[in-house]
Amino acid sequence: MNSSERSAQPAVTAAGTPGVTVAGAVARLSRRLRTAGVPAAEIDASLLVRHILGWSAARLITDGDRYVPFEAVQRLEALAARRAAREPLQLLVGSVAFRYLDLGIRPGVFIPRPETEVLAGEAIERTPPGGVVLEPCTGSGAVACAVAHEAQPGTLVASDRSPRAVTLARSNAARAGLDVRVVQGDLLAPMPLRLRGMVDVLVSNPPYLATAELAGLEPEVRDHDPVEALVAGPTGHEVSDRLLSEGPAWLRPGGWLLIEVDERRAAESATRAEAAGLADADLVPDLAGRDRIVRARRPLR
Repeated sequence: MNSSERSAQPAVTAAGTPGVTVAGAVARLSRRLRTAGVPAAEIDASLLVRHILGWSAARLITDGDRYVPFEAVQRLEALAARRAAREPLQLLVGSVAFRYLDLGIRPGVFIPRPETEVLAGEAIERTPPGGVVLEPCTGSGAVACAVAHEAQPGTLVASDRSPRAVTLARSNAARAGLDVRVVQGDLLAPMPLRLRGMVDVLVSNPPYLATAELAGLEPEVRDHDPVEALVAGPTGHEVSDRLLSEGPAWLRPGGWLLIEVDERRAAESATRAEAAGLADADLVPDLAGRDRIVRARRPLR
């Protein structure tokens, strides 16, 4: 009997009772996560089962009647308990899909969101071949890696204050074989001074929440993302204001500044970009249609 035939046989638990099929495990886990208040419980259940079994989405459909091996049931139970306690799925599986990349994720580093793929896309579109790109607040390195992967920058430097983030961003770039330099420090302070006035794209997803907004976040965010990657200060404008103040001097004439912001403060942030001397300031919606990105450029003259 080959391994495929064995996995089709009813598994037996330690107590001697019949096991569960793959489809049954997904359904059972979906109910458990839904009861725990997990958003998109069915999707997370499918992804956790696929992660444990090493299966593709297609195989989950075609082989759902196969039985889950006992040792896999035990591993799934451990991950299910953690997800039901609202630990982020990305931390459980150790990775996240971001545009065309699979990025490693580690505790203590901000988990990139799907809406930030739009920010990366804006940066990719505006990066000329051989251009210079800076990304402060890189976190996992998601945006920098996406730009390096899909555009052809000549120089790409990312920064973060967190040593954990710097280590992870370097690992993600190396894992994907991308030429991204990651430095540790506050915003633009650690960037090479020789690039001042030469930058084609300065892109950032900085902390943009107000201090009072932290308590109202979902547990996955509030309890697991680092606070310093979420909260800018009392108003939520503190970090983006610094980028708007310091960023223009790094841009070449016509260079772009792209900043992800909170939708509730997007219009005000665009106004502040114009007040900082930037031109053509406007807003770009995210995947849900919410104003999320401030886009502006240094005047040509």
